[in-house]
Amino acid sequence: MARVKNNNEYRTKIRNIVQNSLENNVLNPKREAYFQALEQVKVDYPKYFDTAKTIVKRSYPKEHCDTLKYFKELYGNPCDVVAKDSCYYFAYTDKDAVDENGDPKENQKHFDFKLNGSLNGSEYNHSNEFAYAYFRDEMKNNNLNPDINIEQQDNQNNPHLQKHTDANDKFLGLSNHSENNINLARDFNDQFTCDVIGTSHCRSRAIACTKDEFLEMEKFLIMKSNLVQSHQEWISKIRVDVKLIKEALQSYRYLDEAIDCANKTFEALKMETRIDESQIIRTNSTGLTIFNPQNVADKIAQNNEAKLTREEKIALFKEQQSNMLKAS
Repeated sequence: MARVKNNNEYRTKIRNIVQNSLENNVLNPKREAYFQALEQVKVDYPKYFDTAKTIVKRSYPKEHCDTLKYFKELYGNPCDVVAKDSCYYFAYTDKDAVDENGDPKENQKHFDFKLNGSLNGSEYNHSNEFAYAYFRDEMKNNNLNPDINIEQQDNQNNPHLQKHTDANDKFLGLSNHSENNINLARDFNDQFTCDVIGTSHCRSRAIACTKDEFLEMEKFLIMKSNLVQSHQEWISKIRVDVKLIKEALQSYRYLDEAIDCANKTFEALKMETRIDESQIIRTNSTGLTIFNPQNVADKIAQNNEAKLTREEKIALFKEQQSNMLKAS
């Protein structure tokens, strides 16, 4: 048989298979580090919130909040001073350190439990990177790209990036519109709210805590950052490998050479994935079989059958039954 020449369609199929296989390679330590960080977040996020809730309730006791809510019911908006919040400024005075004036140093930082909360303790530094890392599987299952920020880290503010981040944020509920009434951000945030007193921004109501509590809350920020970092390191390495594969595929004239390159890569990584020529020729870029003659015939028959009226279907059924009786 004549060798099949390589082309851009085949290269794209092979590259997509390689990328998908690399992302699902359980032997990759960076992938394992990401999933360990994700599991750590799911276990410890509520624990850190318990610490935050203890600090908040010490400053805003439940009985005080309940009393103010009671007066709001009586007098309306003038007494509307209690609200649910999920981000808090915590502060403590470090007696063992002094500022430039020789006074005990006061430490303040913003701790945000929302899905797109800050990773560094800044009130204004919202980020979707934690959300993309946390809900990566859910986003991939919905044909979204949770890795878009990593892929475009050297090419910010471009239409391709904007298109994907808009779709991602819509699905997660980070934008003004959620997808199909699913709001993962809202459901996530609602788990981590406390009653606070005061109508001003959280920066104006620094809540006192101890040094140990403050240091514990800083670990919360580190935990979130670790998840983002492990996600970035894992996918960045895959992007490097896929780029190398893409460049190699461009150099091969024949399909079997390109496939051999991919299979040798899988073999070197001790992966079980293998590609054969028929798999590439008979599938489109998403892996759907399209050139099998029987599949085409069945599809056409199915399309025509779907257009039959109820009466036509009944008549066809009766004709088939009659033919079967004659044949018997």
